[in-house]
Amino acid sequence: MEKELEKVKSALDDFRKKLVDVVMKGKDEADRVTKSAQIRIEIGSLKRQKKDLFEELGEAFYGSYKKPGKKDEANIAELVAHVKEIDKRSAALNRQLKAGARGKAQTPKRRGRPAKGASTGTSKAAAPKRRGRPAKGASTGTSKAAAPKRRGRPPKAGQEVKTPDEK
Repeated sequence: MEKELEKVKSALDDFRKKLVDVVMKGKDEADRVTKSAQIRIEIGSLKRQKKDLFEELGEAFYGSYKKPGKKDEANIAELVAHVKEIDKRSAALNRQLKAGARGKAQTPKRRGRPAKGASTGTSKAAAPKRRGRPAKGASTGTSKAAAPKRRGRPPKAGQEVKTPDEK
């Protein structure tokens, strides 16, 4: 009886250790995903700030171009410096994001449709894509003959409609 009790205790200890390992791995993965999301949000915020600065820069440049006597070079230089600062911060965040992506142990499986250009596991070649519209006057594959196009105003009630062939 004691032997069986020891086996159960040992099995429960192993189970507890494995459970703790799984929980810790899940916590680490959740932390990594959260950090990645925060970085992405900050990068998006920097892009919006940069867009706003470019708008201000355009207005300042146009103002100095519109009135040649008015010099706004100091304001323009300050805006350019802010844009450069945002570019540096954005590049640092992108490097940090890529470093975090390389640090993960395994990539999660993608759900839904495969990525563009990814193999789907079938050996059958894909059909070529149709491009553009058919040339003017070319058949579109319909069996009905296309009616001639009328130009100008629609006919008045009771008025005969003449086709281009009847002229």
